[in-house]
Amino acid sequence: MEGISRPQRKEILAMFIPAEVWFGLVGGVCAELLGLWKMRHVAPAELPSYLGSLFYWAMTLAMIAVGGVLVFVYVKSGITLSPLVAVNVGASAPLIIGGLTAEPLKV
Repeated sequence: MEGISRPQRKEILAMFIPAEVWFGLVGGVCAELLGLWKMRHVAPAELPSYLGSLFYWAMTLAMIAVGGVLVFVYVKSGITLSPLVAVNVGASAPLIIGGLTAEPLKV
């Protein structure tokens, strides 16, 4: 993008990715950080080995992207989202999918 100024790049990017989507991605990041935050008291030697897995981090990025995609679908459907609601929608997507894939209750 040589020859294009920084403000022009921002305008071009904004045409393709609405601001709400960025807030949705932030929400997705917050949801994923929650899982890591829960391990804050675990000794480094006892941390799960999957934290070093490329697959784990690829899935983490995918779940964050799902939050942004969900917000994008809302926006393209004509629904106006405030930044706070966009963050909430972005955060809810990974958490809901995680809940749906959790082991069912044993009765």
